[in-house]
Amino acid sequence: MISDLKNALAHDFGANRILHEEPLAKHCNWRAGGPADLLVIVRTTDELVKAVARAKSHSVPFTLIGFGANVLVSDRGIRGLVILNRAHRIEFLSESIVETDSGTNLAVLAKACAQHGVGGLEFLIGIPGTVGAAVAVNAGTRTEWISTIVSSVKVLPRRGELAWFEPAELAFSYRSSRLKHTDEVVITARLLGKPDNLKYLVEKMAQHLQVRKNQPTGPSAGSVFKNPEGDFAGRLIEAGGLKGFKVGGAEVSNMHANFILNTGTATATDIKNVIAHVKREVKKVFGVALEEEIRYVGEW
Repeated sequence: MISDLKNALAHDFGANRILHEEPLAKHCNWRAGGPADLLVIVRTTDELVKAVARAKSHSVPFTLIGFGANVLVSDRGIRGLVILNRAHRIEFLSESIVETDSGTNLAVLAKACAQHGVGGLEFLIGIPGTVGAAVAVNAGTRTEWISTIVSSVKVLPRRGELAWFEPAELAFSYRSSRLKHTDEVVITARLLGKPDNLKYLVEKMAQHLQVRKNQPTGPSAGSVFKNPEGDFAGRLIEAGGLKGFKVGGAEVSNMHANFILNTGTATATDIKNVIAHVKREVKKVFGVALEEEIRYVGEW
């Protein structure tokens, strides 16, 4: 099936765009993880839909990845087809509504909106990743979430045709949505902003980036754990004496305890073992069950 799918994708996209046994560490922020059986980079939503359709028609599982900002790929890699989503069209439908493809980088989108005088999206400037992933996990800051600006989302369902969904149909919640728990694919999102002044928007983006400057640098997936209600995961981890805890090349950051860094040699297993240890210790000391924000993909 893999061989047949490879031939079909080569026919659709060209043989040079279909990669075999491609190391996924090259494509994920943690810089860890094994190979993909097959990998294709799609550049438009039409290509994205076609790649998904090809995988389904050949009964091959597919995994969609944006910039790998919030995923941990197994050291054994991912079986089937990995689709790297680089569909990045941005179109302004009005002075307040922007329509953008799911592979659009959030920082690029925030800057484009500012240049067009569309406010309300500047908080996206410091969030790594793509629009599709952000919608699926309801990404945001401590005070602003993408669900609050979603007007509608075009989705490719498990079966059937492309369809637009309203926010109420997507079951948004803290760092989650219906889309996080299904194999539906985000194709396009319409986001609702508001007319605003370019100078003000640039200043707001600078403020958001300044906050991010106080976060650790180096390969990581950002915040690993969701904040439990009424508290902060980083505070609990630090209070449990876990800053600096290390397994192999994976280490709990000494700057921000909710970050786990790849210090240069970490495997995905190292990172997962650090996560497991942190969860056990926080549960033992504080009775709080931390829940991951990050997504595990591949053969575990």
